[in-house]
Amino acid sequence: MEVSPGAILPSRSQRARARRQIDQLHAVLERQIDQGRIRPGERLATERELALQFGASRSVVRAALAELHRVGKIVRKVGHGTVVTLPSEALRGAISLPLLDTSPAELLEFRLAFEPGLAEAMTLNGSERDLRAVMECVEAGDKANGLEEWEHWDRSFHQRLVAATHNRLAIGVFDAIIAIRHERPWLKLKQGHTDAARWAEYQSDHREIALAVLDRNAGATSHAIRAHLLKVRTRMLGS
Repeated sequence: MEVSPGAILPSRSQRARARRQIDQLHAVLERQIDQGRIRPGERLATERELALQFGASRSVVRAALAELHRVGKIVRKVGHGTVVTLPSEALRGAISLPLLDTSPAELLEFRLAFEPGLAEAMTLNGSERDLRAVMECVEAGDKANGLEEWEHWDRSFHQRLVAATHNRLAIGVFDAIIAIRHERPWLKLKQGHTDAARWAEYQSDHREIALAVLDRNAGATSHAIRAHLLKVRTRMLGS
């Protein structure tokens, strides 16, 4: 008995629906981790429990967890399940820097030196899936409303860019940067300078960066990232 390909392969609409579910579950779990609702060292629920909780298939849950693992948010431990990590803690212990005392000015100065320099690795090492994830952050950011959602998609966009390098040291360092960025003084400063019009402007910058990465143009990517961070520094610090 012959089986038609359509009976085996998922349709385009089914694949699109699964992709949306993966992105939504990934965003929910990442937000819970970043906001401390699931703490470092804590185990996530099992794939079966997550599937029941979110009304998703096991394959969707597995794919969302794989995304979290790829960007260093979780680690799979034999006998322990899936555990939340905090790479910034490991970095802090290894290099003994008072990271949490870093000022916004120091942080932006470092980001200006660090992120544009990763452009070549982003464009050379990023898979098609990596680059699609970068653009999906831009598209989701277009629909964001309010500081919490703006922060989430801004953070996710820059994390996806760095994740595309597939350089574990770069990813770990950036995770430490993200930890600093979400300390209370930093958030207060951001609340005072971000509104809907400014977010739309930052989104335009994000789109320019994403398109340069998709074009695998390292020079344009580096230039666009640097111009964006310079704009952020000027808006936040006035210099």
